[in-house]
Amino acid sequence: MQPPAVMKFFAQYPDGIASGRELADALPDLMDPREITDIAAGVRARLLAYLRAKIADFDGCTDLILVDLGYSASVQKSLRRIFDREGIRIRLHGAYLLTLDDAFDDIADDDTAEGLISDRIVTPHVKRMLIRNVALLEQLCCSDEGSARDYRGGEVLREGDQRPAAQLALANEVQSGTLAYASRARELAPHYALQPDADPVVAARWAAAVLGRLLLLPDDDELVLLGGIKHDVNLGTQALAPLLDAGFIDDCIVARGLSAACTAPAPPMWLAGSFAALSPSHAYLYTLFGANRLPANVFGEAQCGTLQVGLFGPDGQASLEAVSVYHTGLGDLRLRIPLSRRMAVATIALPLAKLSRAGMLHGITVQYGESAAKAAESSNVKAIAEGRLIDAGLERNGRQFRAATGDGMLLIPVDGFEDDVAIYTVALTAFDHDRILAVEDRDGNRAPSATLTWRNASGAQASNGH
Repeated sequence: MQPPAVMKFFAQYPDGIASGRELADALPDLMDPREITDIAAGVRARLLAYLRAKIADFDGCTDLILVDLGYSASVQKSLRRIFDREGIRIRLHGAYLLTLDDAFDDIADDDTAEGLISDRIVTPHVKRMLIRNVALLEQLCCSDEGSARDYRGGEVLREGDQRPAAQLALANEVQSGTLAYASRARELAPHYALQPDADPVVAARWAAAVLGRLLLLPDDDELVLLGGIKHDVNLGTQALAPLLDAGFIDDCIVARGLSAACTAPAPPMWLAGSFAALSPSHAYLYTLFGANRLPANVFGEAQCGTLQVGLFGPDGQASLEAVSVYHTGLGDLRLRIPLSRRMAVATIALPLAKLSRAGMLHGITVQYGESAAKAAESSNVKAIAEGRLIDAGLERNGRQFRAATGDGMLLIPVDGFEDDVAIYTVALTAFDHDRILAVEDRDGNRAPSATLTWRNASGAQASNGH
């Protein structure tokens, strides 16, 4: 039973559903400390009644083992606090698949926690990459019931399960197949003198390799089979987050570059799968990043020149602004056009032909923030639809473009601002020259030159002044 003020709060919203931010803002005024204490005591009592109903001779137990995927032993720690509060001296031992070992420093002295894939098997850097992509494994391991929300009469009360029936059927099939494989392997192992678990370290390394291959480098069949899975977002929500979103990753690469896209927050829940949905090489590069083998000086970006772009107001007034042009580790060009709300810009005139007479336009994105730095860091990236772009002296076929002269322009509409600053980013590949060079001045510093310099196929240097 919730306090009256809480019930009244939810009653104000359609279907009794409020956003997390609205609840967090209102919660301090909805419950006083006594009510919180009473609710917590009731939850503890119902949970212990459930454990006593499910575990024979619970009060006579000296040790309990928790088996879970991982990662920080949060359930184990919570149970420890409940047991201590109620004077229960049962020791708790956590057996986990994946562990963040640095989170185990506050495990009670008499308790233990151990991960199969621990920091002794892979580096913490790799571990965090695996955990960032573990939502796929979680969905395959989940029961086909909603999350537990309370206990009553020794039974668990669950939320409604929002996941599609086809997804639950797939998870059940995977679980049944896994159990059948383990059962058959146990029968056959003695006949062939197989001892896969004889050396726990070797077994753990194989487990990490097999799991890492599935989560980080899925093949096309796995993407087709698993890519449609949805992730249910915790208690109290009816949201289903997609595992895959290749378009989002593509936009992130356009706006922020490859390395920044590798750190994109969820959703999408299966980041490696989203990279793989772009191409196998994208998945490989993401795996290199997770292994700390994607050097910024190779896969980052370096300034290679400047470009004058036109900024037109709604009244037709125009101005020219110089923006920096960068080349990426994959040989693409990227330029960012920062705008502020007070500039009142309605259209950006981009002299695309001055960068390249022929090429591929990967996309144009916009990010918003209260400052240029905040906007550049934002993972809320929005793509500008290709159909909204206007050609002036350009011919476009899909993403490919061609200009007959050096005056070809691309007109980009500027939408209403969501914050004080907007950054429009354009990413393209040039077809009419090979290697863009980052030009340095005589002191060895990157020069904001107004000339793009490239190396053509014969090895000679050329430049494109503008």
